[in-house]
Amino acid sequence: MIWVEEVMTQISVCLSETNSCLEALHRLTEANSSGWPVVDRTGKLLGIVTMKTLVEKLIGKDCLSGKLSCLEALERDPVVIKPSLRLGEAWAYQFDLAVVIEEDGQIVGVLNRSDLAVALYQEVEFQVKELEAVLSSAHNGIVVINSDGIITSFNRAAERFTKLSRERAIGRHVLDALVPLGLMETLETGKSEYSQKLRVGRGTYIMNRDPVIQDGRITGAVAVFQDISEIESVSLELATVKELNTELDSIIQSSSDGLFVTDSAGIILRVNQTFKKMALCNTQDLIGRGIQEIEEVIYAHSLVELVLRRRKPVTIMENKHNHSILVTGSPVFDEQGKLLRVVINLRDMTSLNQLRQEVIDAKRLSEKYHQQLSELRDHQDTGGMIGTGPEMERVFELVRRVAKVDSTVLLFGESGVGKEGIGKLLHTQSNRAEGPFIKLNCGAIPENLLESELFGYESGAFTGARREGKMGMFELAHNGTLLLDEIGDFPLNLQSKLLRVLQEREVVPVGGAKPRQVNVRIIAATHKNLEEMTRAGQFREDLYFRLNVVPILIPPLRERHDDVIPLIYHFRDKFSKKYGFQRDFSPEVIEAFLEYDWPGNVRELENMVERLMVVSAGELILVSQLPPPFNRSAIKLGGISVNSLMPLKEAVDEVERHLIDKALEKYGSTYKAAAALGVNQSTIVRRMARFRRADAEASVGR
Repeated sequence: MIWVEEVMTQISVCLSETNSCLEALHRLTEANSSGWPVVDRTGKLLGIVTMKTLVEKLIGKDCLSGKLSCLEALERDPVVIKPSLRLGEAWAYQFDLAVVIEEDGQIVGVLNRSDLAVALYQEVEFQVKELEAVLSSAHNGIVVINSDGIITSFNRAAERFTKLSRERAIGRHVLDALVPLGLMETLETGKSEYSQKLRVGRGTYIMNRDPVIQDGRITGAVAVFQDISEIESVSLELATVKELNTELDSIIQSSSDGLFVTDSAGIILRVNQTFKKMALCNTQDLIGRGIQEIEEVIYAHSLVELVLRRRKPVTIMENKHNHSILVTGSPVFDEQGKLLRVVINLRDMTSLNQLRQEVIDAKRLSEKYHQQLSELRDHQDTGGMIGTGPEMERVFELVRRVAKVDSTVLLFGESGVGKEGIGKLLHTQSNRAEGPFIKLNCGAIPENLLESELFGYESGAFTGARREGKMGMFELAHNGTLLLDEIGDFPLNLQSKLLRVLQEREVVPVGGAKPRQVNVRIIAATHKNLEEMTRAGQFREDLYFRLNVVPILIPPLRERHDDVIPLIYHFRDKFSKKYGFQRDFSPEVIEAFLEYDWPGNVRELENMVERLMVVSAGELILVSQLPPPFNRSAIKLGGISVNSLMPLKEAVDEVERHLIDKALEKYGSTYKAAAALGVNQSTIVRRMARFRRADAEASVGR
């Protein structure tokens, strides 16, 4: 904080009413001041003289006489301020030159308004730098945008959160720089939102959003987010321990088996209600008593001592009250091997069959509910798309965020990865889900027809046109979504017209003059590198930037190994339902599918599953039925890899050597290896001796 006394021009001696104008002018020149106070004989302030008034008086008089009193140039009733005022308070006074006077009436200085303005600017500049330093050192991430959505503040914690440098973020639109954080919604609604939980990568964050309001007007928005991953982890661990303890007690009490627990001395620590019914006694009377005290109540009272002595699980059968009871005692050790507890389990075998049937029925019902829930979740969350790995989870998370806004989305990915499915998912999870979803393959329509298909045409626009004209894809997708697939094949001469639609939200049909307004969300998809195409002049750069507001990269199937098996069974169930027969895949086929690179991605996998299910004669699809692209995988799965041609005898020897080595490595003896290979033990010994002689001869030859 800066005060007036730090900025003012200090006054040691004031001018008196006896001083001439020339003397006053010399004083101002020496002090390099624009004015000076004038006092009477008693020291009372009469006013101030300024450089301007002195010069004007001297020019109009005989300046050489030196007799002109400074009172002739005096400005009376000057503004008086105190040296203890802050600069902002002093600025509120209207003056060009003010006199600074202490509380006791002593004149200590003068303050020029221009000096005050410079000091105020320096103070504000210092405060701004101080604020930036505070924001940069803050542990929480902070992002601030102005009313146009441009990022104006971006601290170091925000760099860690977004993986984007401050230099690249400042000055860019928030939607161009970051995954949407909801700041544009805050800017539009003016509503604050707190404790918004979100996950980015492996981190968990809490985000608060507030509008910036100045003079009753929204001038920006700020987002503050805090990493709570460690706090959440510790809290989760504490809650898990408590929950496990409660769960353990609930399990023990709800068990249909009788259970009781003793310590290493045989003192009963815990008993459940089922044991109470089986023992026909009050369980509360058992807690804290030794096993020797209640031998007449406990089944197999000697079992605890037997477990303590043997230090391993012991099971016996008891017959009590016309019931066959299976009693099992299990020791519990700590990490050092010290015996801590003995758990006794009593099971009434007469009800086992009934219980077994109940478990089977419950399992079937659970699997049915799990399958229904899984199908419902798949259709609700991912629109029926299969993606269980972290790569697709990131895509689905981004889709869920972007779907709620109307930003243009550009889908990147190789052919067959599911770009159309992601586009459909963006539509169904958006506010336009009730509107139409129109797809246009830009590479499948001839260039001379693409313009009329996309923008429509008026009656008589060209030869062969319909008399009544035709609506284009943009108008058909009004209030919905238009997916422009293979946008990289869009003709260069039509790109300017497409750019206008994106910018103006209006179309002009072929042969028409009047534009028509359309409300359409655009999603573009391509497997080409549009950035390289722009540099090569094959794609307009402004159109590329207009489309690439929110890019989403869909990874190829070879980078999504976790999704291969779910996709196999998804397509198997699909074609089983379609064709009315059941097929299954052998483990070797699944392994071959996992090793294959799938250059055609999900589309190739779907076609391969359909092909194998249709051509297979039996219910189990074997590795021998795979087509040529999988031959190498089939050979590898069989344990034999042929890299080059060799004499057949040498090949047989190599295979024998390989199989014997593998069998010995697995079983450790020639007898077990011979049994596994289906030969006599003497055959294994002879083959091994022959291989050793061959190795020795080869060594001598070298």
